[in-house]
Amino acid sequence: MKKKMSKGWFVVLFMALAFASNGYAATELKFLSAFAPNFVFNTGCTDNMVKNLEEMSGGKIKIKRFGPDVIPTFEQFQPVQSGMFDLSFTHATYHAGTISTGVGMDATIADPVKRRTSGLFDFLDKEYNKLGIKLVSLPPVAPYHFITKNPLSGKTPSLQGLKMRSNPSLQNTILALGGSPVTMAGGEVYTSLQKGVIDGAAWTLVGVKDFKWQEVASYMVRPTFGSISMMITMNLKKYNSLTPEERKWIDEAGKKTELDSDEYFKKLIADEFAFLKNAGMKETNMSADDAKNVEKYWNEGLWKMAQQSSADAGKKFESLVNQAGMSR
Repeated sequence: MKKKMSKGWFVVLFMALAFASNGYAATELKFLSAFAPNFVFNTGCTDNMVKNLEEMSGGKIKIKRFGPDVIPTFEQFQPVQSGMFDLSFTHATYHAGTISTGVGMDATIADPVKRRTSGLFDFLDKEYNKLGIKLVSLPPVAPYHFITKNPLSGKTPSLQGLKMRSNPSLQNTILALGGSPVTMAGGEVYTSLQKGVIDGAAWTLVGVKDFKWQEVASYMVRPTFGSISMMITMNLKKYNSLTPEERKWIDEAGKKTELDSDEYFKKLIADEFAFLKNAGMKETNMSADDAKNVEKYWNEGLWKMAQQSSADAGKKFESLVNQAGMSR
């Protein structure tokens, strides 16, 4: 009897171990984001990626999330490259000193499907692969616009004499429009507008409402221009170590996240515009010359950046974009 009981427990234990090792134990991936959890880029992109990945894998892939409180926004490339984190949600300008080619993607038409079918996604993926990084997704976010405290004069250049909040990818556009770029984080803009440190700010068509800048700026400059896409990357060694099925889930989740994010932000843009108008913000226009050339200024600045640390790859990428008819 004792012998039979012992054998029975052995069978139970064997089955339990087999069950645990037969693909039922979830794979946990560490996902590092450049933004705070409640920031709109996170809710529109990262949340979708996590949801899609967990749904497609049937819960077999779980995500543990980390933010800039753990690793600062501009220092996140190397920790993912080294394998300290598995996935990253970032923007190409944040690691342009290491690889700048990806900046050029913002000079393309923000069509997720065409970016892939035209070979642009694959080209960029191969460039990142050289540094041990896998490109997973390029979720489109929104075009840019300027907000200002006062209406524009209508003269060329349109931003003459104005100090404008900027970031590296916007500097060329602001300079070409006659403005003075002032690099600062979004969280500093409200007080800077209030105190007259700056006269306006460049930001995407989503986010002004969240920062409440409509309380200290009265005008939205038209036309809008450019467009930015975020970037989800993965440590290449970790990606290659996964099963073919797990890699497929990641690839498909990346594609779906691009489409989901595109839809999410288009709705958000319409809602925010209506909110800002109801809050009393009015439209003011660039001069006719600047309105015609603002996309050109945007593109020129991005292609210069794209070639800063990756000159040959940046030139090849620009040529491929033009051949594919995907230039903005």
